[in-house]
Amino acid sequence: MKTTLLRRALVGFVAVLAMTFGAVMSSSPAQAAWGTQFPVTIQVTGAGQQLGYATGWVQFDTGGTTFQYSVTVCRQSSYTTPTLTVAVNSTGSNPNGTVVATHNSSAWSPPGTAPCYGSSWTFTGVQAYSPLSNVYFKLAGNTFVNGNNFTVFTQDRLVYKQY
Repeated sequence: MKTTLLRRALVGFVAVLAMTFGAVMSSSPAQAAWGTQFPVTIQVTGAGQQLGYATGWVQFDTGGTTFQYSVTVCRQSSYTTPTLTVAVNSTGSNPNGTVVATHNSSAWSPPGTAPCYGSSWTFTGVQAYSPLSNVYFKLAGNTFVNGNNFTVFTQDRLVYKQY
């Protein structure tokens, strides 16, 4: 009788221990919080014209390896739709950094209001990259110069990680 009670108590203890261990081990790791949103605004001009405009934000996680962004790009006078390139870790020797995303839209959207007289598109993304020191945004628009010389113009913004 004592052996049966001891065995039941031991089985109950092991069951509770197994459930506790399972609950502790199945917990997901803590996620880093998102920090401050930093503004991103870019106006690309060329040949005396406003070609494209971008406005939005970028945000870094406090863990320092992930960023997210939301940028609205609009076509002003660009011959084709502007292209937004997103890169990381721009340096003096590698000013374009490592490209992680390129956004371009050929789909029509209704015209907007100033400064977005043409169509506009919102591009979003979440990127993990390690090590991460900055995010580089480059907006490219194009037009014809001197009649028939197709020319691409760019403007960029560099945002450094704060954590």
